Amino acid sequence: MNPITITALVLFAVTYILMMAFQKIRPYVAIGSALIFITLGTIASASPDLFGSGFFNVGSATYSYGVSQALSEIDWNVIMMIAGTMGTVYLFIESKMPQLMSDVLISKMPNVKWAIVCLSLFAGIVSAFVDNVATVLMIAPVALAFCKKVNISPVPSIICIAISSNLQGAATLVGDTTSILLAKAANLDFSDFFVDSGKPGMFWVVEAGA
Repeated sequence: MNPITITALVLFAVTYILMMAFQKIRPYVAIGSALIFITLGTIASASPDLFGSGFFNVGSATYSYGVSQALSEIDWNVIMMIAGTMGTVYLFIESKMPQLMSDVLISKMPNVKWAIVCLSLFAGIVSAFVDNVATVLMIAPVALAFCKKVNISPVPSIICIAISSNLQGAATLVGDTTSILLAKAANLDFSDFFVDSGKPGMFWVVEAGA
């Protein structure tokens, strides 16, 4: 394993540990880690012998990475999709829709169990077409409002919603950020998650697991 690969792995491990230890500043940790890596690449481009001969060599090529290359690697479609989804979630919460939906659940569902099942199924369906984190942020307030009105702990319902959303989010192209990045790298489109090269796609694997 070459030195630059080891450096990247160590930096990734340190970043992961810091994000787990300091959850309130995770965005700053991620940005700081990215800046350190870009800085190392920029230094490698300007002064290749600074860290020792061969340190930034990957095979027969010399590693160098600057700000312009880093910006070109950003998938702005993913960034804008997440930003738009989060904006929709904010408007959904501000519109007092969670309270209205909790009232409908109370009036239509025979008991608490079926209300939680209904919310979980709804979260799974929405998560197949909306980012799963945004789905949880959208459905969780409904569950919280419902649990508050019937005076029960919201923990079981939130866990069910999160699991359902996370599973179904991986089933389609747009349901999870990881799926979007994977699809871009593998040149997949939306239909490939259902049928790929004549074989069942990721959607059916997720449904079988669920």
